Amino acid sequence: METVDQNDGESCCSSSLSTHSQHMRAALNDCSELLERLRELLHLKSTDIRAQAAEQLSLKIEHRGVIQQLFYSAWLSSDKIEQERELGLQRLHETSELDIVHVDKNGWHRDGDKASSIPMTSSEFKREYCFRNVPCIIRGLDELHFKDVSLKWRKTDTTSTDSTTSNECRINTSWFEKFVGEDTMVPVRIDGKNELDEDGRAEECETKMMSLKDWISSCQQQNTIQEGEVSREYLKDWHLVQFLQSKQSDDDFSCALPLYKTCEYFERDLLNNFLTKYSDGGDYMFVYWGPKGSTTRLHSDVLHSFSWSYNVTGSKKWTFYIPSSDRDNESSDKAGRSFEVIQNTGETIFVSSKIKHEVVNLVETLSINHNWITSANIDNTWQCICNEIAAIEDEIEEWQEVIPKDDFEARENMLRGCIGLDVTTFILMILLEVSELLVQVITATDAMAENKNDILHSALSICNLAKVLNKVLTCEEAKTAKRLQAILGSKTKANRADGLAAFVLSLSSLLNKPHAS
Repeated sequence: METVDQNDGESCCSSSLSTHSQHMRAALNDCSELLERLRELLHLKSTDIRAQAAEQLSLKIEHRGVIQQLFYSAWLSSDKIEQERELGLQRLHETSELDIVHVDKNGWHRDGDKASSIPMTSSEFKREYCFRNVPCIIRGLDELHFKDVSLKWRKTDTTSTDSTTSNECRINTSWFEKFVGEDTMVPVRIDGKNELDEDGRAEECETKMMSLKDWISSCQQQNTIQEGEVSREYLKDWHLVQFLQSKQSDDDFSCALPLYKTCEYFERDLLNNFLTKYSDGGDYMFVYWGPKGSTTRLHSDVLHSFSWSYNVTGSKKWTFYIPSSDRDNESSDKAGRSFEVIQNTGETIFVSSKIKHEVVNLVETLSINHNWITSANIDNTWQCICNEIAAIEDEIEEWQEVIPKDDFEARENMLRGCIGLDVTTFILMILLEVSELLVQVITATDAMAENKNDILHSALSICNLAKVLNKVLTCEEAKTAKRLQAILGSKTKANRADGLAAFVLSLSSLLNKPHAS
């Protein structure tokens, strides 16, 4: 593999590159280093392994028989992902409520499962709910996982007579006044009409910056509304953790963190793991604080991502709309079956990819929300990106000569402005994840080799990611090479990214061939 050249002749001066381009170059360099390590582990003279026989390669991998058989099984399972999703939809049509998963010190157990004495592994949870794309309610994370943040943000209300308030808990506004600051400005969304535009997108809400002190006062006033009335103001998409991290050097804020750590069942999050390292505050980790009657209108989650939402305090009513098939999820209306779910204090909801839903806060509610992307929904995210590319090209066509046909930097910037992700970011995000998983699998210890579920799940992730990566690179409409060159600021670096992608695709392909014992 070529060494990382920090000063290739075609590169733009780093000072003339945008911040985003510099972040993408850093990601490319990290990919190069990971795959250089992989090449050394396999004793390969170069990254061009297409001519290597699978058997020659497998001789250099410890536990090669186990790994290659599991990779082959994973590749077959990856081919059935659409069938798995249809099974998930069928299950939702046959039931009137979501599965409830209980979490305690002995593990995760599905409610009503005859084998519930045997805990679900992380891999089993991901197959049952992530790969089958089925939402569920999770109980018990407040005690085992979110205990610290719950203690900080909750206060018990012994005077309340409101029977709708779960566990008689209220928001501990004193904590926010102390660690966020009364004068800190927060993004309050002003709800618009309950309508979708002609492209099926939710109508844009106005965002108003408001001091925390004024927001708390506004909440108290809105909490007095009558049953059935709607509160139009909602503090949402608030990057609170990011804000607190920026204040860590201040003694007054130093003890505010850590608040929580993402649960292991929600890990391998490509989106936030990448963006927290290679962007300036572009993550999808939020706090939502809504008064009684505040709503999130009908939508499916950004980038066709998964999401999880933990209610620190309060109660939400979720309405899910279940389509007749996965393909019908693209429609913008409420077609299909629907059912309601009440999420109470301390409960977590896992929301599957593309599923349409709307949410109402039954009382003042404070929640933590993450959008996340894994190998289980990465194909849906690529579909979302393709849809947006087509929409942007239609807009450019209407504008005619405002944006030149060969200006792919402008196209990437527009794409990022619309959905928060561009093709270059998407490619490098996949490359990093596949590289890390390949190193993990190929350096598998004896203990890991004995636990075949871990290798199988990693192999399944690699297979899913490799298939999508191949689609991206061969998509004529995306014009990937031109987008890479525009953002990386160098044809050499764009070729390097393409070469690294070819390497991981070739290696993944060789690994999925069954080992002859």
